[in-house]
Amino acid sequence: MFDTVNFWIDRANILMGNPFDILPYLSEITERHNERQGYSYTGKLNNYTVSVFEGGISLKGSLSAYLHPSNIYTLKRNDTRQAIEKLSDNLHTDIGTAKVTRFDISTVIPTKRPPSDYYSHLGNKPYFTRLQSTPDTLYYNNHQRQLSFYDKAKEAKAKKTPIPDILQGCNLFRYELRFLKRLNEQFKRDITGNLLFDSDFYCKIVQWWYNEFKTINKNKNTILMADNNIKTPKQAETLLFACLLQEKGTSFIDDFISQLKTKSAFKERQRYYELRRKLFTISQNPKGQTDDLIKELETAIFDIAKYAR
Repeated sequence: MFDTVNFWIDRANILMGNPFDILPYLSEITERHNERQGYSYTGKLNNYTVSVFEGGISLKGSLSAYLHPSNIYTLKRNDTRQAIEKLSDNLHTDIGTAKVTRFDISTVIPTKRPPSDYYSHLGNKPYFTRLQSTPDTLYYNNHQRQLSFYDKAKEAKAKKTPIPDILQGCNLFRYELRFLKRLNEQFKRDITGNLLFDSDFYCKIVQWWYNEFKTINKNKNTILMADNNIKTPKQAETLLFACLLQEKGTSFIDDFISQLKTKSAFKERQRYYELRRKLFTISQNPKGQTDDLIKELETAIFDIAKYAR
């Protein structure tokens, strides 16, 4: 479930003692100098950007993409241990004792419809600001954390990121919970590399990921504009009518027909049956069935949290 994980290794915790001793293990190195920090260097270790200072080492990147071909793959607990060990071996210093300064919990969820179709069902969230910056991206922000929902398939295509064969052609709904800063205040302790694959901590953080989604207010009666099929006023009218009938339920249709019968609205009795059948058919219009989308998402996220190990 881990994706982006940033680390800080204090000089006192570096095995070799001198931060600059790791430079031979980096590529694409650039040098900088300023009066306050002195000399510093920035290089690459696979997908990680590594900055080296007199006082320590900063690492910023995706732990998932460090171990797997891309961050589309879900980094589970045992995978996290392997990634930390690999990072330690390649940098020749212990990442397990490094302080985590930011981390993201995330996974991709194959969905029936494109991710953007689900956003209108996700309403406001207490203590967060809702922001839909693009049609394909939805954020919830506060001063320490961020929830991000976006179309991972579109992002992968734009970045030419390989998609696993099993997910080819799928709608990929990405949900990320990002712990951006002040982690020691949020968790009442320092977070280290070794703690990320501790079983109790891992289960706690996945449950946090689930609870943050759970507290979003869900809009279950939002009209779904499916597949851009609305081309005429009549089609729009049918969609709206279907949604309203679904909200009212079949008993509303039966009551309406009963009132028509009481007033002897039609001369032929068969007309009542024909009208009821027509209204019932309209109410089953799949374009108007909106509750299923949010139920699909809630069930998927619940199952991920329940079985994550």
